[in-house]
Amino acid sequence: MSGINHGMFLTMIVGLFAITAPIAVLPIFIGATDGQTGGQRRMTALVATGTYLVFGFLALFAGQAALEVFGISVPALRVAGMAVIAVIGWQMLNAPTPIVAAHATTPDTHHLHAASNTKVPAAGANHGKPAPSPFSVGIMPLGFPIYAGPGVLSIIIAWGSGPRPVYFAAAIAILANAAIILALDFLATPITCLIGAQALLVTEKVFGLIVVAIAVGGMASGLLVLFPGLAGTAH
Repeated sequence: MSGINHGMFLTMIVGLFAITAPIAVLPIFIGATDGQTGGQRRMTALVATGTYLVFGFLALFAGQAALEVFGISVPALRVAGMAVIAVIGWQMLNAPTPIVAAHATTPDTHHLHAASNTKVPAAGANHGKPAPSPFSVGIMPLGFPIYAGPGVLSIIIAWGSGPRPVYFAAAIAILANAAIILALDFLATPITCLIGAQALLVTEKVFGLIVVAIAVGGMASGLLVLFPGLAGTAH
């Protein structure tokens, strides 16, 4: 992968991992697949990961064409995209802290995915109802907008508009993050039982801080391209 700094490539993988926050999504995945068999949950994980890949590669391959149609410059998109990511990170930081059911008079019946503002019933909330099909819940809301949300698509479009080494590195980063999502979803039940749903949901706040930091750095570099004079005032 000549032509790209390995540190930058690692940052791309970490950035996607932080924005999708698959660890924090595990209780949401358990709730969304409540009532499914083990085989159905694995199928749901495959469908959700596949949906993430479809949206991710569409953004990577067609993002540049969309920019040209609307006459949007790459630096402008980077600043706008990072602004969106900063808002998403802020929402993740300020996500409601889950109530521990053992001490709650009215336990939470839904899990909120702050990054996409999506509510999913908690495990057991739909007791007695038929289990959802892997395709219905895997495509929406798990695949989109939870895994392939606006923040993920914004940053991928920005990468797809860069030089070829960045373009190829972005494709590998998307695949690497998909592998992580799939592995975690396959292990969702034992991980959630071991760590606890509330503890996993709280990790979204940690990822939110990372996302905000990534957004600030991206906006700074994008603004320097749009307004080169800012580089002189920084000294």
